Amino acid sequence: MSFLLAVPRMSRMLLTEFLVTDRTVRERREGDAGCDRILIFGIEGEMYFGSGSSLEQHFEAIEARIRPETRAVVLRLKRARNADAVGLSLLGKFIDHVQARGVHVILCGVQDAMATRMARCGVTDKLAPSHLFLEQPVKQTSTVLAIRYAYALLTDFCPTCPRRHAIAGPLHYEI
Repeated sequence: MSFLLAVPRMSRMLLTEFLVTDRTVRERREGDAGCDRILIFGIEGEMYFGSGSSLEQHFEAIEARIRPETRAVVLRLKRARNADAVGLSLLGKFIDHVQARGVHVILCGVQDAMATRMARCGVTDKLAPSHLFLEQPVKQTSTVLAIRYAYALLTDFCPTCPRRHAIAGPLHYEI
């Protein structure tokens, strides 16, 4: 009985979209004009067989946000835990779909255990080594590094991009 109650609760994964403002990285709020060139998302929760449906829906939502001008998707996995073969298979398929559209996939906040599992399942083989940012001792460091890297990949900025003149400037998290 407890299994029947625990699996649905544990299988809920959260998807959060972030955006870059003049000097901050923060959650995207309703009404915010997001950037179509760099999409930044965070996945949170247990990444195992029970969350497969939820994870698949989140990956589909991210893919639906990709536009012709999109150049990179930064996926923050800092709070994704306990990945199994099902979760990693879905991540691998997501990477394949997005890269087939000519969009870079950049993973950040990847914990050592997750990186080991990703390597065993062949997920890291799908990425250039420069597209994987492991979790750092200083919080949010890998996310900021990944976002800076994504901006370095851009050859053109949207007209309203707050970073078009200050790519090297510091970024901070707004809580």
